[in-house]
Amino acid sequence: MRFITVGRNAGRWGTGTLKGLDFSRGLKIAVLGGMGQIGHTLCLMLKQSPWFDEIAIQDSVNPKGLAMELNHIDTQNIVTSHEGHSGLKTALKGADIVMIVAGHTTEKYCPGSKDDLFTANCRTVYELARSCAVHCPKAFIAVCTNPVNSTLPITCEVFKRLNRFVDPCKMFGVTTLTVVRANTLVSEVIQVVPETVEVPIIGGHSPSTMVPVLSQAKPCAQLTTEEVVRITRALQTAGDEVQKAKNNQGTASLSMGFAATRFAVSLAKALSGQDNIIECAYLMSNIIPELPYFATPVQLGPCGVQKNLGIPDLSSYECCLLETAIPFLKRDIESGENFIADVIKNKIIF
Repeated sequence: MRFITVGRNAGRWGTGTLKGLDFSRGLKIAVLGGMGQIGHTLCLMLKQSPWFDEIAIQDSVNPKGLAMELNHIDTQNIVTSHEGHSGLKTALKGADIVMIVAGHTTEKYCPGSKDDLFTANCRTVYELARSCAVHCPKAFIAVCTNPVNSTLPITCEVFKRLNRFVDPCKMFGVTTLTVVRANTLVSEVIQVVPETVEVPIIGGHSPSTMVPVLSQAKPCAQLTTEEVVRITRALQTAGDEVQKAKNNQGTASLSMGFAATRFAVSLAKALSGQDNIIECAYLMSNIIPELPYFATPVQLGPCGVQKNLGIPDLSSYECCLLETAIPFLKRDIESGENFIADVIKNKIIF
């Protein structure tokens, strides 16, 4: 069977209406690092979404086989493959949304110390951000590569230096995995369907910087102090627990892929003009003066962040968590900014 590559807006079935949905102006999403475990899950779930006309998969490893297999799935969108640095231009050209999921997930996949892992991922994000700034400067950029607390600042600094401007409304650090986990844990305690639960997450995207605002969980539930502490600790250790349960043979790639898809779809809905799209995200912010980046609930719109909803009312326990998180988050942000400073110092030029 031969699959034909067609134009961006042609889709597999042509322009027009399919099952009541208008795909004449579909969106293009680029997945950078699509050959990783998270990327596989993300691309599979995006292929099932009616919000995208084209899913452009880019990786240093040729994603041709992955794209071919995904194109066997009988949904209306198409998947295109783009290999290596030379493939970045075509992957990013015309992209409305870019999901950065490239990089190493644990030291197991990046031999050496945590510093080596940090440097490897920061280098990867730096290179990809450069291409985004050149080839799709107006796209929504969603950074999933850890440490997000540092990699989003790197991305924003690259845009500032290459384009002399960064739109803070279009740059996101994806923290949705913590939200998804919190919703699940709360639903188990209050015994409701998980999809009906919404837990705001503020702060950052690491065990020491995440602050689950359980006091403002919806539907309103009076959690005991013991339940709040137990859920908070479970969230802080969730990643390590998954890795242990997999005998250190993998990380939370499925749930992260799911969370990244949820965030991507929310961006697509907002771009398409849907109202009342609320997500938690880590972004450039002046909510806390000493922190230029901070995660809060935001309302999304066609231009990105329509409204930063700020820090919800906090319990005394949550205030303590936030106070503890601030110096760690400040350090992480500075680590990202220092990485860029070192790049400039060593004349790895912009």
